[in-house]
Amino acid sequence: MLTESELLQSIHQSTNMGREGIQSVLNYAKDDRLRQALEQQLVEYEKLAGASGKMLLERDEKPKETNPVAKASSAAMSAMKLMADPSASKIAEMMIQGNTMGMTQSLRNLNDYPGKDERVRDLASKLLRTEEANIEQMKKFL
Repeated sequence: MLTESELLQSIHQSTNMGREGIQSVLNYAKDDRLRQALEQQLVEYEKLAGASGKMLLERDEKPKETNPVAKASSAAMSAMKLMADPSASKIAEMMIQGNTMGMTQSLRNLNDYPGKDERVRDLASKLLRTEEANIEQMKKFL
């Protein structure tokens, strides 16, 4: 079972991974519509990260940032994949895969959270809805 703080840390880390994933492909996005969609998603992740960070600080907890090794590894993998195929379709596929992993984690977390704090539950649900919307938005670029 997850505590409020554990759920908030997971939300914070998921939003950071989403932001980092978008930032790692943004320069490869040549299609203006795709680039605009990615930038919109980035703003949403920034809002969610800000909210989770604020809630953690309210609990006197420091938001955990992404492990630098994992961050570098993810960026390198993205660059390698996009060197072989920098198309809008490939970028969309990568974003769908990342959001699917995020959705899986979000669903697990919501199911493992018995807490009563509606603000925390609402933020976790909002992350899940954001990931679902991101997938739908990327489908048109496949």
